[in-house]
Amino acid sequence: MSPTHRVRPSDLDAIPRDAAVCRELVEQARAHGRSATVIATVDPEGAFQLAHDGCRKVALAVVHAAGRRPKGAAHHAVTFDAAASLVIEHRQDEERQCLTSALDDATDLRHVRGGSEYRGEKVPSITVDEAIAVLAELLDGLPALVDELLG
Repeated sequence: MSPTHRVRPSDLDAIPRDAAVCRELVEQARAHGRSATVIATVDPEGAFQLAHDGCRKVALAVVHAAGRRPKGAAHHAVTFDAAASLVIEHRQDEERQCLTSALDDATDLRHVRGGSEYRGEKVPSITVDEAIAVLAELLDGLPALVDELLG
């Protein structure tokens, strides 16, 4: 299930923009990506969790840079949807397509995360590799949008 990229105002709270918080979220996402790559063969579930959390953190940095915070029971999905909406608003053509596709993929990975986290399901190595690749795509484009939104 891919995001609709439609976020209702009731899905987000207004917050003050904090460049330090946004940049720390991006740095944590980068660290999660490095760690996930290192442990992928010995702890695939841990690597997947780190890669997925890195996706969420870099997307959250974008949303925070716009002065918003997702809320509600579906706040992780809202995070990816809100980030995609900002990409659509601020990016053009191929870059827009690449980043919204990666955000859609990150949203889809939430279901794998739920199976691993709550039902003890094994994460196949191909899925771990996909999660790490999605995070790399997001880290390739979203930090520049964070900087742009922060001004």
